[in-house]
Amino acid sequence: MGFVVRFSAAPLDPTPASATAGGWQVHADAALYYRADLARRLSPVPAADGATSIRSSAVASGADKDAALMIAHALATRGEAALHWLEGDFAFAAQHGPSSRVLAARDFGGHQALFYAATTDALWVGTDVDTLLERAALPRTLDLAALATAAAGLWGHDPATAYAAVREVPAGHVLTWRPDQQPQCAPFWRVPDRIAVRRAPLDDAAMELRGLLEAAIAERVPEGSVAAVSLSGGWDSTAVYGTAKAIGRDLHAVSISYPSGDPGREDELIAQTTEFWKARPDFIDIADVPLFDDWTGQARARALPFAHAYEQWNRALHRRARAAGATVMLDGVGGDQLFQASDRYLSDLARTFQWGELLRQARIRRGGRLDWRFLVQQAALPALPDAVVAGIFRFVRRHPPGDYLERLPPGWFRRDFLLRHRILDREREARPRIDRRRAVLGESQAYLTFAFYPRVFGLLTGFAREEGVALRSPLLDERIVRFAVQRPWSDRVDGAETKLLLRRAMRGRLPDELLAPRSHRTGTTNAYFLRELRGAGWAVAEPLLDDLRLADIGMIEPSHYRRAWQHLLGHDDDELAVRLFFTLQAELWLRTHSF
Repeated sequence: MGFVVRFSAAPLDPTPASATAGGWQVHADAALYYRADLARRLSPVPAADGATSIRSSAVASGADKDAALMIAHALATRGEAALHWLEGDFAFAAQHGPSSRVLAARDFGGHQALFYAATTDALWVGTDVDTLLERAALPRTLDLAALATAAAGLWGHDPATAYAAVREVPAGHVLTWRPDQQPQCAPFWRVPDRIAVRRAPLDDAAMELRGLLEAAIAERVPEGSVAAVSLSGGWDSTAVYGTAKAIGRDLHAVSISYPSGDPGREDELIAQTTEFWKARPDFIDIADVPLFDDWTGQARARALPFAHAYEQWNRALHRRARAAGATVMLDGVGGDQLFQASDRYLSDLARTFQWGELLRQARIRRGGRLDWRFLVQQAALPALPDAVVAGIFRFVRRHPPGDYLERLPPGWFRRDFLLRHRILDREREARPRIDRRRAVLGESQAYLTFAFYPRVFGLLTGFAREEGVALRSPLLDERIVRFAVQRPWSDRVDGAETKLLLRRAMRGRLPDELLAPRSHRTGTTNAYFLRELRGAGWAVAEPLLDDLRLADIGMIEPSHYRRAWQHLLGHDDDELAVRLFFTLQAELWLRTHSF
Protein backbone atom coordinates (compact mmCIF):
# COMPACT_ATOMS: atom_id res chain seq x y z
CA MET A 1 0.00 0.00 0.00
CA GLY A 2 1.20 3.56 0.57
CA PHE A 3 4.57 4.54 2.00
CA VAL A 4 6.61 7.50 3.23
CA VAL A 5 10.39 6.97 3.38
CA ARG A 6 13.35 9.08 4.50
CA PHE A 7 16.57 8.64 2.50
CA SER A 8 19.97 9.90 3.59
CA ALA A 9 23.64 9.03 3.10
CA ALA A 10 23.23 6.05 5.43
CA PRO A 11 21.44 3.14 3.69
CA LEU A 12 18.04 2.22 5.07
CA ASP A 13 17.58 -0.72 7.35
CA PRO A 14 15.25 -3.29 5.77
CA THR A 15 11.62 -3.02 6.88
CA PRO A 16 8.66 -5.40 6.48
CA ALA A 17 7.29 -3.07 3.79
CA SER A 18 10.43 -3.10 1.67
CA ALA A 19 12.18 -5.62 -0.58
CA THR A 20 15.91 -5.91 -1.22
CA ALA A 21 17.91 -7.39 -4.08
CA GLY A 22 21.31 -6.65 -5.61
CA GLY A 23 21.99 -3.76 -3.26
CA TRP A 24 18.65 -2.03 -3.99
CA GLN A 25 16.02 -1.56 -1.27
CA VAL A 26 12.58 -0.76 -2.67
CA HIS A 27 9.34 0.56 -1.17
CA ALA A 28 6.45 0.28 -3.60
CA ASP A 29 2.76 0.90 -4.05
CA ALA A 30 2.40 -1.19 -7.16
CA ALA A 31 0.44 -3.60 -9.27
CA LEU A 32 2.78 -4.99 -11.93
CA TYR A 33 1.44 -6.72 -15.04
CA TYR A 34 3.07 -9.07 -17.54
CA ARG A 35 5.27 -10.37 -14.73
CA ALA A 36 6.26 -13.48 -16.63
CA ASP A 37 7.64 -11.28 -19.43
CA LEU A 38 9.53 -9.20 -16.88
CA ALA A 39 10.93 -12.30 -15.17
CA ARG A 40 12.33 -13.61 -18.45
CA ARG A 41 14.30 -10.38 -18.86
CA LEU A 42 15.86 -10.52 -15.43
CA SER A 43 19.05 -12.32 -14.43
CA PRO A 44 19.04 -14.25 -11.16
CA VAL A 45 20.30 -11.76 -8.57
CA PRO A 46 21.07 -12.80 -4.99
CA ALA A 47 18.60 -11.17 -2.61
CA ALA A 48 19.08 -10.18 1.01
CA ASP A 49 16.34 -12.56 2.11
CA GLY A 50 18.09 -15.53 0.50
CA ALA A 51 16.00 -15.70 -2.66
CA THR A 52 18.19 -16.31 -5.71
CA SER A 53 15.71 -16.13 -8.56
CA ILE A 54 12.95 -13.77 -9.44
CA ARG A 55 11.06 -16.71 -10.94
CA SER A 56 9.26 -17.34 -7.68
CA SER A 57 5.92 -16.55 -6.13
CA ALA A 58 6.62 -12.92 -7.01
CA VAL A 59 5.66 -13.63 -10.60
CA ALA A 60 2.15 -14.71 -9.75
CA SER A 61 1.40 -12.60 -6.70
CA GLY A 62 -0.06 -9.10 -6.78
CA ALA A 63 1.21 -8.08 -3.36
CA ASP A 64 3.16 -4.85 -2.97
CA LYS A 65 6.07 -6.71 -1.30
CA ASP A 66 6.40 -9.03 -4.30
CA ALA A 67 6.10 -6.13 -6.73
CA ALA A 68 8.82 -4.34 -4.78
CA LEU A 69 11.02 -7.44 -5.05
CA MET A 70 10.61 -7.56 -8.81
CA ILE A 71 11.43 -3.85 -9.07
CA ALA A 72 14.54 -4.42 -6.94
CA HIS A 73 15.66 -7.26 -9.23
CA ALA A 74 14.99 -5.10 -12.30
CA LEU A 75 17.09 -2.25 -10.90
CA ALA A 76 19.86 -4.68 -9.93
CA THR A 77 19.87 -6.10 -13.46
CA ARG A 78 19.78 -2.90 -15.50
CA GLY A 79 19.61 0.13 -13.24
CA GLU A 80 17.46 3.05 -14.28
CA ALA A 81 17.05 1.62 -17.79
CA ALA A 82 14.92 -1.16 -16.27
CA LEU A 83 12.08 1.35 -15.82
CA HIS A 84 11.14 0.63 -19.42
CA TRP A 85 10.54 -2.99 -18.44
CA LEU A 86 7.96 -2.20 -15.78
CA GLU A 87 4.34 -2.39 -16.90
CA GLY A 88 1.61 -1.60 -14.44
CA ASP A 89 0.21 0.91 -11.99
CA PHE A 90 3.09 1.78 -9.71
CA ALA A 91 4.88 4.30 -7.55
CA PHE A 92 8.10 3.31 -5.84
CA ALA A 93 11.15 4.71 -4.09
CA ALA A 94 14.45 2.81 -4.01
CA GLN A 95 17.95 3.31 -2.65
CA HIS A 96 21.13 1.63 -3.80
CA GLY A 97 22.99 0.89 -0.57
CA PRO A 98 26.59 0.92 -1.84
CA SER A 99 26.21 4.32 -3.56
CA SER A 100 23.33 5.85 -1.52
CA ARG A 101 21.70 6.75 -4.87
CA VAL A 102 17.91 7.09 -4.78
CA LEU A 103 15.45 6.45 -7.61
CA ALA A 104 11.72 7.10 -7.33
CA ALA A 105 9.33 6.62 -10.24
CA ARG A 106 5.67 6.65 -11.18
CA ASP A 107 3.91 4.89 -14.05
CA PHE A 108 2.86 6.87 -17.13
CA GLY A 109 -0.82 6.82 -16.20
CA GLY A 110 -0.18 8.24 -12.77
CA HIS A 111 -2.60 5.89 -11.04
CA GLN A 112 -0.50 6.02 -7.87
CA ALA A 113 0.46 9.42 -6.44
CA LEU A 114 4.10 10.15 -5.52
CA PHE A 115 5.52 13.22 -3.73
CA TYR A 116 8.90 14.29 -2.40
CA ALA A 117 10.59 16.92 -0.25
CA ALA A 118 14.28 17.70 0.18
CA THR A 119 15.60 18.77 3.57
CA THR A 120 19.14 19.76 4.53
CA ASP A 121 20.34 16.19 5.05
CA ALA A 122 17.69 13.92 3.56
CA LEU A 123 15.12 13.24 0.86
CA TRP A 124 11.60 12.28 1.82
CA VAL A 125 9.48 10.37 -0.71
CA GLY A 126 5.91 9.19 -0.17
CA THR A 127 2.47 8.56 -1.55
CA ASP A 128 0.61 10.75 0.96
CA VAL A 129 1.19 14.48 1.37
CA ASP A 130 -0.15 14.83 4.91
CA THR A 131 2.02 12.00 6.23
CA LEU A 132 5.04 13.40 4.39
CA LEU A 133 4.54 16.86 5.92
CA GLU A 134 4.11 15.42 9.39
CA ARG A 135 7.00 12.96 9.42
CA ALA A 136 9.47 15.35 7.82
CA ALA A 137 8.31 18.21 10.06
CA LEU A 138 7.94 20.43 6.99
CA PRO A 139 6.49 23.95 7.06
CA ARG A 140 2.99 24.27 5.65
CA THR A 141 3.80 27.39 3.66
CA LEU A 142 1.51 27.78 0.67
CA ASP A 143 2.61 27.91 -2.95
CA LEU A 144 0.02 30.41 -4.15
CA ALA A 145 0.68 29.72 -7.83
CA ALA A 146 -0.03 26.01 -7.36
CA LEU A 147 -3.15 26.84 -5.37
CA ALA A 148 -4.31 29.12 -8.19
CA THR A 149 -3.72 26.39 -10.76
CA ALA A 150 -6.10 24.11 -8.89
CA ALA A 151 -8.61 26.89 -8.22
CA ALA A 152 -8.68 27.86 -11.92
CA GLY A 153 -8.93 24.27 -13.20
CA LEU A 154 -5.94 24.63 -15.52
CA TRP A 155 -4.73 21.68 -17.62
CA GLY A 156 -1.00 21.69 -17.16
CA HIS A 157 -0.27 21.70 -13.44
CA ASP A 158 3.45 22.00 -12.92
CA PRO A 159 4.99 19.57 -10.39
CA ALA A 160 4.54 22.01 -7.51
CA THR A 161 1.87 21.27 -4.92
CA ALA A 162 -0.06 23.75 -2.80
CA TYR A 163 2.69 23.31 -0.19
CA ALA A 164 5.94 25.03 -1.13
CA ALA A 165 8.02 22.31 0.57
CA VAL A 166 6.44 19.39 -1.33
CA ARG A 167 6.63 18.57 -5.02
CA GLU A 168 5.02 15.87 -7.10
CA VAL A 169 6.81 13.30 -9.22
CA PRO A 170 4.97 13.66 -12.56
CA ALA A 171 3.51 10.57 -14.17
CA GLY A 172 6.02 8.73 -16.34
CA HIS A 173 8.95 10.46 -14.60
CA VAL A 174 11.85 9.28 -12.48
CA LEU A 175 13.30 11.22 -9.56
CA THR A 176 17.03 10.80 -8.90
CA TRP A 177 18.99 11.96 -5.85
CA ARG A 178 22.33 11.58 -4.10
CA PRO A 179 23.18 13.04 -0.68
CA ASP A 180 25.45 15.67 -2.26
CA GLN A 181 23.00 16.71 -5.02
CA GLN A 182 19.61 18.32 -5.48
CA PRO A 183 16.79 16.00 -6.60
CA GLN A 184 16.20 15.89 -10.35
CA CYS A 185 13.08 14.76 -12.23
CA ALA A 186 13.10 13.59 -15.85
CA PRO A 187 10.69 11.62 -18.06
CA PHE A 188 11.47 7.95 -18.62
CA TRP A 189 8.27 7.28 -20.60
CA ARG A 190 7.16 9.07 -23.75
CA VAL A 191 4.15 8.77 -26.00
CA PRO A 192 5.06 7.37 -29.43
CA ASP A 193 5.95 10.11 -31.91
CA ARG A 194 4.82 8.25 -35.04
CA ILE A 195 1.34 7.99 -36.52
CA ALA A 196 -0.05 6.69 -39.80
CA VAL A 197 -1.47 9.60 -41.77
CA ARG A 198 -3.65 7.79 -44.31
CA ARG A 199 -6.72 5.63 -43.99
CA ALA A 200 -5.96 1.97 -43.18
CA PRO A 201 -8.10 -1.22 -43.12
CA LEU A 202 -9.75 -1.98 -39.80
CA ASP A 203 -10.16 -5.75 -39.72
CA ASP A 204 -6.58 -6.85 -38.96
CA ALA A 205 -6.09 -3.97 -36.53
CA ALA A 206 -9.36 -4.87 -34.79
CA MET A 207 -8.17 -8.42 -34.21
CA GLU A 208 -4.87 -7.14 -32.84
CA LEU A 209 -6.66 -4.76 -30.51
CA ARG A 210 -8.95 -7.55 -29.38
CA GLY A 211 -5.97 -9.68 -28.42
CA LEU A 212 -4.25 -6.83 -26.61
CA LEU A 213 -7.37 -6.06 -24.59
CA GLU A 214 -7.81 -9.72 -23.70
CA ALA A 215 -4.27 -9.84 -22.34
CA ALA A 216 -4.70 -6.54 -20.47
CA ILE A 217 -7.80 -7.78 -18.69
CA ALA A 218 -6.30 -11.19 -17.93
CA GLU A 219 -3.34 -9.45 -16.28
CA ARG A 220 -5.61 -7.30 -14.13
CA VAL A 221 -8.19 -9.94 -13.19
CA PRO A 222 -6.56 -13.29 -12.32
CA GLU A 223 -8.68 -16.37 -12.93
CA GLY A 224 -10.94 -17.14 -10.00
CA SER A 225 -10.88 -13.62 -8.57
CA VAL A 226 -14.05 -11.65 -7.92
CA ALA A 227 -14.17 -8.48 -10.01
CA ALA A 228 -16.59 -5.78 -11.07
CA VAL A 229 -16.81 -3.19 -13.81
CA SER A 230 -18.28 0.33 -13.72
CA LEU A 231 -20.49 -0.14 -16.77
CA SER A 232 -21.98 2.66 -18.83
CA GLY A 233 -23.73 2.41 -22.16
CA GLY A 234 -20.81 3.83 -24.12
CA TRP A 235 -18.28 1.90 -26.14
CA ASP A 236 -15.37 1.95 -23.67
CA SER A 237 -16.54 0.18 -20.52
CA THR A 238 -18.76 -2.13 -22.60
CA ALA A 239 -15.66 -3.19 -24.58
CA VAL A 240 -13.96 -4.05 -21.29
CA TYR A 241 -17.04 -5.95 -20.10
CA GLY A 242 -17.56 -7.87 -23.34
CA THR A 243 -13.90 -8.84 -23.57
CA ALA A 244 -13.76 -9.96 -19.94
CA LYS A 245 -16.81 -12.13 -20.46
CA ALA A 246 -15.31 -13.60 -23.64
CA ILE A 247 -12.17 -14.77 -21.81
CA GLY A 248 -14.13 -16.26 -18.92
CA ARG A 249 -14.00 -13.51 -16.32
CA ASP A 250 -17.32 -13.17 -14.53
CA LEU A 251 -17.55 -9.43 -13.94
CA HIS A 252 -20.26 -7.94 -11.77
CA ALA A 253 -21.64 -4.94 -13.70
CA VAL A 254 -22.33 -1.88 -11.51
CA SER A 255 -24.01 1.13 -13.13
CA ILE A 256 -25.70 4.45 -12.37
CA SER A 257 -29.37 4.72 -13.33
CA TYR A 258 -30.71 8.08 -14.52
CA PRO A 259 -34.40 8.99 -14.95
CA SER A 260 -36.06 8.96 -18.35
CA GLY A 261 -35.28 12.12 -20.28
CA ASP A 262 -32.00 12.78 -18.48
CA PRO A 263 -29.05 12.96 -20.93
CA GLY A 264 -27.14 10.68 -18.57
CA ARG A 265 -29.60 7.83 -18.98
CA GLU A 266 -28.15 4.72 -20.63
CA ASP A 267 -30.11 2.15 -18.63
CA GLU A 268 -31.48 0.39 -21.69
CA LEU A 269 -28.08 0.17 -23.39
CA ILE A 270 -26.50 -1.16 -20.20
CA ALA A 271 -29.22 -3.78 -19.76
CA GLN A 272 -28.85 -4.74 -23.42
CA THR A 273 -25.12 -5.29 -22.88
CA THR A 274 -25.50 -7.52 -19.83
CA GLU A 275 -28.42 -9.47 -21.33
CA PHE A 276 -26.18 -10.33 -24.29
CA TRP A 277 -24.05 -12.24 -21.74
CA LYS A 278 -27.10 -13.55 -19.81
CA ALA A 279 -26.46 -11.31 -16.84
CA ARG A 280 -28.12 -8.31 -15.20
CA PRO A 281 -26.74 -4.93 -14.20
CA ASP A 282 -26.62 -3.76 -10.60
CA PHE A 283 -28.12 -0.27 -10.78
CA ILE A 284 -27.59 2.60 -8.33
CA ASP A 285 -30.23 5.35 -8.52
CA ILE A 286 -28.60 8.72 -9.23
CA ALA A 287 -31.13 10.27 -6.82
CA ASP A 288 -29.23 8.49 -4.04
CA VAL A 289 -25.86 9.95 -5.08
CA PRO A 290 -25.25 13.60 -4.08
CA LEU A 291 -22.39 15.40 -5.78
CA PHE A 292 -20.99 15.92 -2.27
CA ASP A 293 -22.71 14.91 0.97
CA ASP A 294 -20.49 17.16 3.10
CA TRP A 295 -18.79 19.85 1.02
CA THR A 296 -16.84 21.39 3.90
CA GLY A 297 -15.93 18.12 5.60
CA GLN A 298 -14.63 16.53 2.43
CA ALA A 299 -12.53 19.63 1.67
CA ARG A 300 -11.06 19.37 5.16
CA ALA A 301 -10.19 15.71 4.59
CA ARG A 302 -8.35 16.37 1.31
CA ALA A 303 -4.59 16.74 1.51
CA LEU A 304 -4.54 19.08 -1.51
CA PRO A 305 -7.03 21.58 -2.98
CA PHE A 306 -7.62 19.74 -6.27
CA ALA A 307 -10.99 17.95 -6.09
CA HIS A 308 -12.74 15.41 -8.28
CA ALA A 309 -16.24 16.55 -9.19
CA TYR A 310 -17.57 12.98 -9.23
CA GLU A 311 -16.01 11.67 -6.04
CA GLN A 312 -19.28 10.48 -4.48
CA TRP A 313 -20.49 9.13 -7.83
CA ASN A 314 -17.38 6.96 -8.08
CA ARG A 315 -17.40 5.98 -4.42
CA ALA A 316 -20.98 4.74 -4.78
CA LEU A 317 -19.89 2.43 -7.61
CA HIS A 318 -16.88 1.19 -5.64
CA ARG A 319 -18.97 0.49 -2.52
CA ARG A 320 -21.55 -1.45 -4.51
CA ALA A 321 -18.78 -3.50 -6.14
CA ARG A 322 -17.26 -4.29 -2.76
CA ALA A 323 -20.67 -5.24 -1.39
CA ALA A 324 -20.91 -7.76 -4.23
CA GLY A 325 -17.63 -9.32 -3.08
CA ALA A 326 -15.35 -7.73 -5.69
CA THR A 327 -11.78 -6.88 -4.80
CA VAL A 328 -10.87 -5.56 -8.27
CA MET A 329 -12.87 -3.05 -10.29
CA LEU A 330 -12.33 -2.29 -13.96
CA ASP A 331 -13.33 0.88 -15.79
CA GLY A 332 -13.35 2.20 -19.36
CA VAL A 333 -10.91 5.06 -18.81
CA GLY A 334 -8.64 5.49 -21.82
CA GLY A 335 -11.19 4.99 -24.55
CA ASP A 336 -11.71 8.69 -25.24
CA GLN A 337 -7.97 9.38 -25.18
CA LEU A 338 -7.08 6.63 -27.64
CA PHE A 339 -10.04 5.99 -29.90
CA GLN A 340 -11.55 9.34 -30.85
CA ALA A 341 -10.37 12.71 -32.12
CA SER A 342 -11.64 16.27 -32.33
CA ASP A 343 -12.48 18.12 -35.56
CA ARG A 344 -8.82 19.11 -35.75
CA TYR A 345 -8.13 15.83 -37.54
CA LEU A 346 -9.21 17.77 -40.64
CA SER A 347 -6.00 19.81 -40.39
CA ASP A 348 -4.00 16.58 -40.77
CA LEU A 349 -5.86 15.89 -44.01
CA ALA A 350 -5.08 19.41 -45.23
CA ARG A 351 -1.43 19.17 -44.23
CA THR A 352 -1.00 15.84 -46.08
CA PHE A 353 -2.83 17.10 -49.22
CA GLN A 354 -5.75 14.66 -48.91
CA TRP A 355 -8.08 17.24 -50.42
CA GLY A 356 -10.90 14.96 -51.55
CA GLU A 357 -11.01 13.23 -48.18
CA LEU A 358 -10.91 16.59 -46.43
CA LEU A 359 -13.91 17.99 -48.29
CA ARG A 360 -15.92 14.79 -47.82
CA GLN A 361 -15.20 14.65 -44.10
CA ALA A 362 -15.87 18.36 -43.55
CA ARG A 363 -19.21 18.15 -45.34
CA ILE A 364 -20.36 15.18 -43.25
CA ARG A 365 -19.17 16.79 -40.01
CA ARG A 366 -21.39 19.80 -40.76
CA GLY A 367 -24.53 17.84 -41.56
CA GLY A 368 -24.04 17.48 -45.30
CA ARG A 369 -23.18 21.09 -46.14
CA LEU A 370 -19.81 22.60 -46.84
CA ASP A 371 -19.21 25.22 -44.14
CA TRP A 372 -16.24 27.28 -45.29
CA ARG A 373 -15.76 29.05 -41.96
CA PHE A 374 -15.62 25.68 -40.21
CA LEU A 375 -13.17 24.44 -42.83
CA VAL A 376 -10.89 27.44 -42.33
CA GLN A 377 -10.98 27.21 -38.54
CA GLN A 378 -10.49 23.46 -38.18
CA ALA A 379 -8.43 22.56 -41.26
CA ALA A 380 -6.76 25.47 -43.06
CA LEU A 381 -5.43 27.68 -40.25
CA PRO A 382 -4.14 24.84 -38.03
CA ALA A 383 -2.29 23.40 -41.05
CA LEU A 384 -0.34 26.61 -41.65
CA PRO A 385 2.91 27.55 -39.89
CA ASP A 386 2.37 29.67 -36.78
CA ALA A 387 4.22 32.65 -38.31
CA VAL A 388 1.89 32.64 -41.31
CA VAL A 389 -1.21 32.51 -39.10
CA ALA A 390 0.12 35.39 -37.00
CA GLY A 391 0.76 37.43 -40.16
CA ILE A 392 -2.76 36.81 -41.46
CA PHE A 393 -4.33 38.04 -38.24
CA ARG A 394 -2.07 41.07 -38.09
CA PHE A 395 -3.21 41.95 -41.60
CA VAL A 396 -6.91 41.70 -40.68
CA ARG A 397 -6.22 43.41 -37.32
CA ARG A 398 -7.61 40.66 -35.19
CA HIS A 399 -6.19 38.51 -32.41
CA PRO A 400 -5.13 35.04 -33.56
CA PRO A 401 -7.04 32.11 -32.08
CA GLY A 402 -5.68 30.71 -28.82
CA ASP A 403 -4.22 27.28 -28.37
CA TYR A 404 -7.20 24.94 -28.18
CA LEU A 405 -5.21 22.59 -25.92
CA GLU A 406 -4.58 25.39 -23.42
CA ARG A 407 -7.00 26.33 -20.66
CA LEU A 408 -6.81 29.92 -19.39
CA PRO A 409 -7.94 31.13 -15.95
CA PRO A 410 -11.59 32.23 -15.76
CA GLY A 411 -12.53 35.91 -15.65
CA TRP A 412 -12.78 36.23 -11.85
CA PHE A 413 -9.01 35.70 -11.45
CA ARG A 414 -7.17 38.97 -10.97
CA ARG A 415 -4.70 39.84 -13.71
CA ASP A 416 -2.19 41.38 -11.28
CA PHE A 417 -2.15 38.18 -9.23
CA LEU A 418 -1.62 36.03 -12.33
CA LEU A 419 1.29 38.21 -13.45
CA ARG A 420 2.90 38.53 -10.02
CA HIS A 421 2.93 34.77 -9.47
CA ARG A 422 3.76 33.87 -13.10
CA ILE A 423 0.78 31.51 -13.28
CA LEU A 424 0.64 31.20 -17.06
CA ASP A 425 4.42 31.21 -17.44
CA ARG A 426 4.74 28.35 -14.97
CA GLU A 427 1.91 26.53 -16.69
CA ARG A 428 3.56 26.77 -20.11
CA GLU A 429 7.03 25.94 -18.83
CA ALA A 430 5.73 22.77 -17.21
CA ARG A 431 3.66 21.55 -20.15
CA PRO A 432 5.12 18.51 -21.88
CA ARG A 433 6.10 18.85 -25.50
CA ILE A 434 3.48 17.57 -27.88
CA ASP A 435 3.35 17.37 -31.68
CA ARG A 436 1.78 20.62 -32.89
CA ARG A 437 1.97 19.72 -36.58
CA ARG A 438 0.01 16.47 -36.42
CA ALA A 439 -3.25 17.14 -34.63
CA VAL A 440 -4.41 13.58 -33.95
CA LEU A 441 -1.06 12.56 -32.54
CA GLY A 442 -0.74 15.79 -30.57
CA GLU A 443 -4.13 15.27 -28.94
CA SER A 444 -3.20 11.76 -27.84
CA GLN A 445 0.08 13.05 -26.44
CA ALA A 446 -1.71 15.83 -24.57
CA TYR A 447 -4.28 13.49 -23.02
CA LEU A 448 -1.56 11.07 -21.96
CA THR A 449 0.94 13.59 -20.56
CA PHE A 450 -0.86 16.69 -19.26
CA ALA A 451 -0.62 16.49 -15.46
CA PHE A 452 -4.32 17.25 -14.96
CA TYR A 453 -5.26 13.71 -15.96
CA PRO A 454 -2.90 11.76 -13.67
CA ARG A 455 -4.15 13.88 -10.79
CA VAL A 456 -7.68 12.75 -11.65
CA PHE A 457 -6.58 9.12 -12.01
CA GLY A 458 -4.68 9.22 -8.73
CA LEU A 459 -7.77 10.44 -6.89
CA LEU A 460 -9.93 7.73 -8.47
CA THR A 461 -7.47 5.05 -7.38
CA GLY A 462 -7.53 6.47 -3.86
CA PHE A 463 -11.34 6.55 -3.69
CA ALA A 464 -11.54 2.94 -4.79
CA ARG A 465 -8.91 1.82 -2.30
CA GLU A 466 -10.69 3.54 0.57
CA GLU A 467 -13.87 1.71 -0.44
CA GLY A 468 -12.07 -1.64 -0.52
CA VAL A 469 -11.39 -2.34 -4.20
CA ALA A 470 -8.37 -2.01 -6.50
CA LEU A 471 -9.23 0.11 -9.55
CA ARG A 472 -7.77 -0.98 -12.90
CA SER A 473 -7.98 0.64 -16.37
CA PRO A 474 -7.22 -2.01 -19.01
CA LEU A 475 -7.67 0.38 -21.95
CA LEU A 476 -4.71 2.36 -20.57
CA ASP A 477 -2.51 -0.72 -20.72
CA GLU A 478 0.83 0.43 -22.13
CA ARG A 479 0.73 -2.11 -24.97
CA ILE A 480 -2.70 -0.87 -26.04
CA VAL A 481 -1.56 2.75 -25.79
CA ARG A 482 1.48 2.20 -28.01
CA PHE A 483 -0.61 0.34 -30.56
CA ALA A 484 -3.55 2.77 -30.66
CA VAL A 485 -1.60 6.04 -30.70
CA GLN A 486 0.15 5.12 -33.94
CA ARG A 487 -3.01 4.14 -35.80
CA PRO A 488 -4.46 6.62 -38.37
CA TRP A 489 -7.24 9.14 -37.93
CA SER A 490 -9.72 6.83 -39.69
CA ASP A 491 -9.64 4.48 -36.69
CA ARG A 492 -10.94 7.29 -34.48
CA VAL A 493 -13.35 9.26 -36.65
CA ASP A 494 -14.86 8.92 -40.11
CA GLY A 495 -17.50 11.44 -41.01
CA ALA A 496 -20.17 11.27 -38.29
CA GLU A 497 -18.84 8.05 -36.74
CA THR A 498 -16.34 7.75 -33.89
CA LYS A 499 -14.32 4.98 -32.22
CA LEU A 500 -14.51 2.81 -35.33
CA LEU A 501 -11.58 0.55 -34.44
CA LEU A 502 -12.80 -0.17 -30.92
CA ARG A 503 -16.30 -0.92 -32.16
CA ARG A 504 -14.98 -3.20 -34.93
CA ALA A 505 -12.91 -5.12 -32.38
CA MET A 506 -16.05 -5.81 -30.32
CA ARG A 507 -18.13 -7.41 -33.06
CA GLY A 508 -19.65 -10.60 -31.72
CA ARG A 509 -18.88 -9.61 -28.14
CA LEU A 510 -21.44 -6.86 -27.77
CA PRO A 511 -24.94 -6.45 -29.28
CA ASP A 512 -24.96 -5.13 -32.83
CA GLU A 513 -27.46 -2.46 -31.74
CA LEU A 514 -25.03 -1.18 -29.14
CA LEU A 515 -22.17 -0.98 -31.65
CA ALA A 516 -24.26 0.80 -34.28
CA PRO A 517 -23.60 4.51 -35.03
CA ARG A 518 -25.46 6.95 -32.79
CA SER A 519 -27.15 10.15 -33.82
CA HIS A 520 -26.06 11.92 -30.63
CA ARG A 521 -23.80 11.39 -27.67
CA THR A 522 -25.29 9.41 -24.79
CA GLY A 523 -24.43 9.15 -21.12
CA THR A 524 -23.50 12.79 -20.52
CA THR A 525 -23.62 13.73 -16.85
CA ASN A 526 -23.69 17.51 -17.33
CA ALA A 527 -27.38 17.85 -16.38
CA TYR A 528 -26.76 16.04 -13.09
CA PHE A 529 -23.69 18.17 -12.38
CA LEU A 530 -25.55 21.42 -13.10
CA ARG A 531 -28.49 20.41 -10.90
CA GLU A 532 -26.21 19.58 -8.00
CA LEU A 533 -24.04 22.67 -8.38
CA ARG A 534 -27.03 25.01 -8.61
CA GLY A 535 -28.60 23.32 -5.61
CA ALA A 536 -26.24 22.11 -2.89
CA GLY A 537 -23.22 23.85 -4.44
CA TRP A 538 -24.86 27.28 -4.51
CA ALA A 539 -26.14 26.77 -0.95
CA VAL A 540 -22.51 26.28 0.14
CA ALA A 541 -21.06 29.07 -2.01
CA GLU A 542 -23.55 31.89 -1.43
CA PRO A 543 -22.79 32.52 2.27
CA LEU A 544 -19.06 32.71 1.47
CA LEU A 545 -19.18 35.28 -1.32
CA ASP A 546 -18.75 38.28 1.00
CA ASP A 547 -15.83 36.70 2.88
CA LEU A 548 -13.71 34.76 0.40
CA ARG A 549 -10.23 33.71 1.52
CA LEU A 550 -9.13 33.58 -2.12
CA ALA A 551 -10.12 37.26 -2.39
CA ASP A 552 -8.25 38.10 0.81
CA ILE A 553 -4.99 36.86 -0.73
CA GLY A 554 -5.68 38.83 -3.90
CA MET A 555 -6.31 35.83 -6.17
CA ILE A 556 -9.87 36.49 -7.31
CA GLU A 557 -12.25 39.41 -7.66
CA PRO A 558 -15.33 38.49 -5.55
CA SER A 559 -17.81 40.62 -7.51
CA HIS A 560 -16.85 38.85 -10.75
CA TYR A 561 -17.08 35.46 -9.04
CA ARG A 562 -20.57 36.32 -7.74
CA ARG A 563 -21.73 37.41 -11.21
CA ALA A 564 -20.48 34.15 -12.69
CA TRP A 565 -22.55 32.19 -10.16
CA GLN A 566 -25.61 34.29 -10.88
CA HIS A 567 -25.17 33.69 -14.60
CA LEU A 568 -24.96 29.93 -14.03
CA LEU A 569 -28.18 29.93 -12.01
CA GLY A 570 -30.04 31.04 -15.11
CA HIS A 571 -28.02 29.56 -17.97
CA ASP A 572 -26.66 26.14 -18.91
CA ASP A 573 -22.90 26.61 -19.22
CA ASP A 574 -20.91 23.43 -18.62
CA GLU A 575 -17.47 25.02 -18.82
CA LEU A 576 -18.42 27.82 -16.45
CA ALA A 577 -19.88 25.29 -14.01
CA VAL A 578 -16.65 23.30 -13.90
CA ARG A 579 -14.56 26.41 -13.23
CA LEU A 580 -16.89 27.62 -10.49
CA PHE A 581 -16.64 24.19 -8.90
CA PHE A 582 -12.82 24.18 -8.87
CA THR A 583 -12.67 27.66 -7.36
CA LEU A 584 -15.25 26.76 -4.69
CA GLN A 585 -13.32 23.62 -3.75
CA ALA A 586 -10.07 25.56 -3.43
CA GLU A 587 -11.85 28.13 -1.25
CA LEU A 588 -13.25 25.41 1.02
CA TRP A 589 -9.85 23.74 1.24
CA LEU A 590 -8.16 27.01 2.17
CA ARG A 591 -10.78 27.75 4.85
CA THR A 592 -10.49 24.32 6.47
CA HIS A 593 -6.69 24.08 6.72
CA SER A 594 -4.31 25.93 9.01
CA PHE A 595 -1.21 27.65 7.59
